[in-house]
Amino acid sequence: MNLILFDKPFEAIRLGAEDPKAQHLVEVLRVRVGTKVFVGFVHGLRARAEVTLVEADGSVTLRVIATEAPPKPLPIRLLVGLPRPHTAKRILFEAASLGVQDLHFFEAERSEPSYARSRLWTTDEWKERLRLGTEQSFGTYIPEVGMHTDLQSAISFLQSGGAHIALDNYEAEAALPYVLTGEAQSAVLALGPERGWSADERTTFRKNGWKLAHLGAHVLRLETACTAAIAVTSAGLGLYDTQTQTLL
Repeated sequence: MNLILFDKPFEAIRLGAEDPKAQHLVEVLRVRVGTKVFVGFVHGLRARAEVTLVEADGSVTLRVIATEAPPKPLPIRLLVGLPRPHTAKRILFEAASLGVQDLHFFEAERSEPSYARSRLWTTDEWKERLRLGTEQSFGTYIPEVGMHTDLQSAISFLQSGGAHIALDNYEAEAALPYVLTGEAQSAVLALGPERGWSADERTTFRKNGWKLAHLGAHVLRLETACTAAIAVTSAGLGLYDTQTQTLL
């Protein structure tokens, strides 16, 4: 992890030897007294902390020495037809790393119903993937995740302002950069499961005013398409021009 994320802010904290954070500091980062590390507080500030004590049993004490504002979440929301758990893990991690506002999943017509009953979703494993992605990117904002029963209910929940675009390899009329309107300041991006959208789902998108777009001639893996779509949309909305980032 590039940054150690804590649930609550502190000025100083002692991490017991049994704490995974202390174990990471001692075994991976090999900290000593005086070592400085990056920490952050969920939905709060990013900070620089100094190791003030490393005990014989592996306990570590940290003291915050500087703070700054973290990167802001992107005004991009993701809607995904429920994919295989292994693919969903990658999407959760990468979307959190890129800083999306939130992610929403639903059982698409070509999703396998058993995916929703996997360990990923029946335990807190999905939360851990989000947290790891946030730490990887030096962020503190953990995206929210929503589960919807069907496409129409998901669309109704996400039908706010901004661009609404469904990625599709087969019936899209233009590439994603050309579908983004110049006036849009936010976007909702929909991507189907590994088997793609059904004809009825494309009809549902069109009836609700969504546009279909593609990411080029190459067929991408779902997790790759999610990452590419977020990056292309961020550039198209001018988000990379307006957000600056320092590291204390």
